[in-house]
Formats: sequence, C-alpha cells, structure tokens
Amino acid sequence: MVNGPPTPPPTTSVELQEAAQASASAQEQGSTSQPAPLSSTNPDDYQRALPVIREAASRCDWDALISRAETVDVTATSGDSQPTRVLVVSPLVLAYLIQDKIPPARYALGRLPDDLSNLALVKLLASLTNLTSHRHHSRVYSTVTSLLELVGNPEFFDQEFGVLLTNLVTQFADAFRRRTFQLLSQAYSSLPLSLAQDYLGVSAEVIVNEANQYGWTHDPSTQLLFPKTHQTQEARRTSMSSLSTLHLVADSVARLEV
Repeated sequence: MVNGPPTPPPTTSVELQEAAQASASAQEQGSTSQPAPLSSTNPDDYQRALPVIREAASRCDWDALISRAETVDVTATSGDSQPTRVLVVSPLVLAYLIQDKIPPARYALGRLPDDLSNLALVKLLASLTNLTSHRHHSRVYSTVTSLLELVGNPEFFDQEFGVLLTNLVTQFADAFRRRTFQLLSQAYSSLPLSLAQDYLGVSAEVIVNEANQYGWTHDPSTQLLFPKTHQTQEARRTSMSSLSTLHLVADSVARLEV
C-alpha cells in the first residue's frame, strides 16, 4: 500500500523509440495486411452472425455478444481460415476485454490460424490483450489509439464493421479507465496529477472532472489527488482478476520508487 506521493514513472528515449516503432509497424501493416472487401451476395456463417453481434453491442450486452460470437466461431462451417472470421473474433475479443476477462480473450485469438493471426487488426488485438493483462497503462492507451486509427481509416476493408469496432474499442478504453480509477483508490492515499495521467491516459482536466465523480478531491496548490478512502460495496466485491491487478499496480509503484 502506498501512502505518499510516488515518483512519476520516467519515459526514456528507448521507450519512446519502441512506441514509435510499434505504431509505425501497425500503420504499415494496416495498409497492406487486411482482409479483402466483403461480399454481400453470398454471406457466410460469420457474415450472417454480424447483425446479431452488432445489435448486442449497441445494447452493451456483452454476455449476449460473447455467447453468439463464441457459438459461431466454434461451429461455423465456412472454414477456419476465412478472412470473414475476423468479423466474429474481433468483437468477441473486445467484449472479453471490456469485461476484463483476459484468458478467454487470449484463447479466442489463439484459435486463429497463422494467416489470420498475421493481419494487422488481429496483431493489434493480441497486443492489446497482452498489455491489458500486464497493466502497461500507457501502452494500452497507445494501442487503443492505433486500433482506432486502423479501423477508422477510409481504406479499412469494411466501413460499417469499422464503426462497430470503434465503438467497442472506445467502450474498452472507458472500462479500463474506470477499473484503473477504482484500483488507484485502493492503492493510494494520494498521488500526483501527473502520475494519474500516466495511469489513465487522458488530460489533467478530464481526470479532475472524473475524479470528482468518484469522490476524489484535488488540491490545485500541490496538484495532488486524494482518492476516496472508504471502501465501497462494489470494491468489496472486486473479482480475483481485479485483486491481481491491484497487486500489479502496487508492485509497479514499488519498482518506480526504488
């Protein structure tokens, strides 16, 4: 448990170079490694499942989305290597990540054959899953940005599907940020606003506004945030996944302060 304001994590030139290389690589792959445009004349199992998946996503019914996508992915007769399979697996992985269910997200990606795993979209989803698992906060947000750029590109293979993925990626980022807020409330009694920006990936103004909604207080003179101290009923029901995340946050802070 951290009781004093920790030293903000450094950003080295090596880290900046790695992030730039990863972003450039994803953008390069995005222009050359995409499924062919979809055909609506003879839709396969994956294409036929998409309207149900899209409707469940519009209601934020992640359980329904997962149920439909899992069923189609394991029973479809259209072929495991069909490029249209990403229409089912991509929303499936993002729905799992929204719920912070890392193992099934990994498993869904692991079922894909190499030719689909090498697609830029799938590579970014795999990276997002791995970074989320290890709570590499700043890199999670940079990968979110790369995903949004890829699916929002006018040359993305299906614009309507791109809109669906944009919604799901945004929902994930919001859910990840909410969980981080809750975990920071348990890991800190106070923290610098600059460190909160590293963990939450948004501007100081947005953090202060959102912090007020969580019952935090902000001292403008010291630029310190003071999380709400009492444990809520929701915090007491924290899942084992979130408890593990709390330990990861505490461990990372301890390493930063050495």
